[in-house]
Amino acid sequence: MPVIVISGTSRGIGYAAANYFLARDFSVIGCSRGQPLIKHSKYSHYQVDTSKEEEVRRWAREVKKKFGRIDIIVCNVGLVNLGSVVGATSLMEFKGFIDAILISTFLVCREFAKIMTLQGYGRIINITSIHSELHTPGTCAYSSAKMAVVEFTKVLAKEVARYGVTCNIVSPSLVNTQSASAFGEEWAKNILSAQTIQRKIEPDELCSIIEFFAKPESSLLTGQILHTCYVN
Repeated sequence: MPVIVISGTSRGIGYAAANYFLARDFSVIGCSRGQPLIKHSKYSHYQVDTSKEEEVRRWAREVKKKFGRIDIIVCNVGLVNLGSVVGATSLMEFKGFIDAILISTFLVCREFAKIMTLQGYGRIINITSIHSELHTPGTCAYSSAKMAVVEFTKVLAKEVARYGVTCNIVSPSLVNTQSASAFGEEWAKNILSAQTIQRKIEPDELCSIIEFFAKPESSLLTGQILHTCYVN
């Protein structure tokens, strides 16, 4: 039975991915800062702040001890919040996005990649955002952090390839989540106008793309980024 670790399973993409893989008989390990929202015999939940080094280290150790191995990690971390133009963005606000997105991705990938390299196999899938390509005003912190995740993933892909571990990126366009709804319809309309497929996508629609990178047969794919709803 494959073992998959998914961060951010309390809502949105992480929640959808956890249920998707549970339906396919995976052992799913999820995490969020709060209590679990998924109840299933093959689901294990941990309360983790992924921007905190010691919490991530402890989480990885406990998962390894309980399950013995980790086949797949889906790193779905981030802070989706109303941003500001550069001149109105405080240092604290900017650092908040860096911690929630880049630092969290770094810590989760670092700790679970150690386990994967020792076992000689693994699939790492990091979730970024189409905003890293759109250069949308008001997203200087969010977009910068997400683009940094792209470069981090490509570097990691080269470092762990010799150990049978692949690292790839799923970069969604506008996803229909509570977080996205907070920005308002006018904002969504502007984003959708830049997409080739001009509609919001559902979190469930991303799961088969994640699964594609997660398959054992995808051993030749690493350091790749897959955008949904290609942008003009």
